[in-house]
Amino acid sequence: MANIIDTNEPAQDAQSAQRGRGTRNITWILAVIGALMAIALPTMIILFFGMLPTMVAFIIDRTKGKSATFTVCGINAIGTFPYIMSLWTEENTIDAAMNMLDVFTLLIMYSSAAFGWMLFMTAPPIISSFIEVMQQRRIATLRAQQKTLIDEWGPSVAALVEAESFDEDHKPHAPSSEDDEND
Repeated sequence: MANIIDTNEPAQDAQSAQRGRGTRNITWILAVIGALMAIALPTMIILFFGMLPTMVAFIIDRTKGKSATFTVCGINAIGTFPYIMSLWTEENTIDAAMNMLDVFTLLIMYSSAAFGWMLFMTAPPIISSFIEVMQQRRIATLRAQQKTLIDEWGPSVAALVEAESFDEDHKPHAPSSEDDEND
């Protein structure tokens, strides 16, 4: 039989390389979590229960760059950090960590995550509205400058310029003798 060339071989190599990187990443993450569980189990208990909303955000976030995850994680960490500091400065035991996880503590941690979600949902429309107002203001300023130029130089300065009269550097060039012949 003739040699059959597999055209999907490069795609398969890329997929297996991607799986290999993912496996290495998961291995490192599990190694770090395992080491932290052995060294700082009370802190890991507080972090696990306090940062659950961040884990959920990571799973459901489909935005490019995981912006929802980063927003929720940052604000959720702010709500969790005081309890971790309390654990570190007082009794750093598993019993103290478990006693710290009452309804009020979890309410504060999860409310901070909810604030992160609220920030993620409301900030982009507010910022885009602000940018739109700034652009409208800039357009009004440019139109006023254009009107001043037209009043000073006449309506010919407002005429549209052909795209052909610009070179690659977007600098206007003088018409050549060929242009005069074509007119």
